[in-house]
Amino acid sequence: MKIAILGAGGVGGYYGGLLARSGQEVTFVARGAHLAAIRSDGLRVESVHGDFTVRPAQATDHAAEGGPVELVLVTVKSYDLEAAAEAARSLVGPGTAVLPLLNGLDTAERLAAVLGNEPVLAGLTHISSSVVAPGVIRQISPVRRITFGERDGEISPRAERIHDVLAASGAEVVLTPAVDVALWEKFLFIASISGVCCLARQPIGAVLDTAETRQLYVDALREVEAVARARGIALAPDIVERTLQLSAGFAPETRPSLLVDLEAGRRLELEAMSGTVVRYGRDAGVETPVHGVIYAALKPSAG
Repeated sequence: MKIAILGAGGVGGYYGGLLARSGQEVTFVARGAHLAAIRSDGLRVESVHGDFTVRPAQATDHAAEGGPVELVLVTVKSYDLEAAAEAARSLVGPGTAVLPLLNGLDTAERLAAVLGNEPVLAGLTHISSSVVAPGVIRQISPVRRITFGERDGEISPRAERIHDVLAASGAEVVLTPAVDVALWEKFLFIASISGVCCLARQPIGAVLDTAETRQLYVDALREVEAVARARGIALAPDIVERTLQLSAGFAPETRPSLLVDLEAGRRLELEAMSGTVVRYGRDAGVETPVHGVIYAALKPSAG
């Protein structure tokens, strides 16, 4: 399958590397020193699942050079999504599928506003992976899961083919008719733990081990749950308890990417996290005071 990775950072670089290693025709869209390193030395992946190098690796900073393709994986930061969608125009032809794997609930809708509804799938990923040096991806989480589906819930032939290609790379891949629920399940966790860790300036372990801060996290989870139910999302009755169990499974020193970016002085995906909770809550008539405080406290640092 001919595939373009639009945003070859930690997530896109890792999955693109797996796909290239498994024999797919992959083009990495990157920039700067990262692009130069991939072009000259290949893409190096250091992973708990095994290290490897893709060499030679096809990479470009002009998406048009790689298109059209059969599949576009969109793995940019949420604040770069509109620019990425414009770049994706040249990659999309008849039969192209576009799969977003980034933080946020409305990524598919935002892509569809530029590219039209037909090409766009909905998806998410669970992974911890980052660029540690130009041309080098480090993936540290046991889980490397992609969950996706058609936005209307159909299990379509194209989705089944994409599932098979992605799964053949070695990643765990789930094709679901309820991708909206999967998106909210991840969002409930990532928006809440990210926001509370940023307020506390502490990793997950310290948040869970401090009674008052743990309760703040629980309150944040329950706000997202209330917003989701007000919007008709069929979350499991015990979703908050299950999410707490999930949280406890992380290494205590784990720092959400929002906290890593805050500490590094980088732009924050705040609008895709607590900003979305606040906006959706306002629209649904649901109070979200914890996420309101998170949003207000981090807004000056959001960039």
